[in-house]
Amino acid sequence: MKLIIFAFIISISIHLLLFNNYKNEKIKEENYTNVEKSAKKSDIKYVTIKKQEPKKEIKKPVKEIEKKIEKPKQINKPKPTPTPKKYVKAKENIKFQEKRKQKEIQKAKEFQKKVLKEQIVEKKPSIQEKTLEDFLSQKEPVDKKILNKLERLYGREYENFTKVQKAYLEKNINNFQTITQRVLNRLGYPRIAAKLRLSGTNIVEFLFHPNGSISNLKIIDSSGYEVFDEYTLELIEIAYKDYPKPKTTTKLRFNVSYRLY
Repeated sequence: MKLIIFAFIISISIHLLLFNNYKNEKIKEENYTNVEKSAKKSDIKYVTIKKQEPKKEIKKPVKEIEKKIEKPKQINKPKPTPTPKKYVKAKENIKFQEKRKQKEIQKAKEFQKKVLKEQIVEKKPSIQEKTLEDFLSQKEPVDKKILNKLERLYGREYENFTKVQKAYLEKNINNFQTITQRVLNRLGYPRIAAKLRLSGTNIVEFLFHPNGSISNLKIIDSSGYEVFDEYTLELIEIAYKDYPKPKTTTKLRFNVSYRLY
């Protein structure tokens, strides 16, 4: 009986020891887990930020930079050929002479206006001139040179003129040229043409009306020089006032010659 009780006590004590050991181990485990959790929460990681050092600029030599920068290629433009001094002076002289010529023409026109104002009574053709023109209008001209001259100037158109127009032209064709030449001598030879020793002849044409006015003034055959052609038109605008007036509107056509002596 004692053995049974002793064995029962020993078994109880063994169970108690085992239970205590188990309990202690469990407490250790719980403490360990709590420590790990607290450690995880309290872990602070420190990050060190490195300052970025400024990049050092590597200075390249000037020669290498100059090589890389390509200079724009210079295109050799052809140099303009300088105009000779002779031509420049000639152009200046032309402008000066044109201005002077215009002034002279203006003076001549003003002078003619004064003369016309002074003439109160119009010059009427005499009875002898009227009868002569009427006589010539009924009779063919005797001078064949004048007839040939008119036929060269007008061609076949001359055949269509009336007898009065033919008589007027045959009588005055030389007068037109003489009066025009007189005005040319008064105004002077074109200076540019005189310097260049130019000469020529052109044919001028216009309608001459009984009231003494003109229209459709133009050059029908050029002299080959613009100086002479323009000068002729200016001459006619001055000289036509001295031409004898026709009875009917007549087409005048005659030569204007420029000759240096």
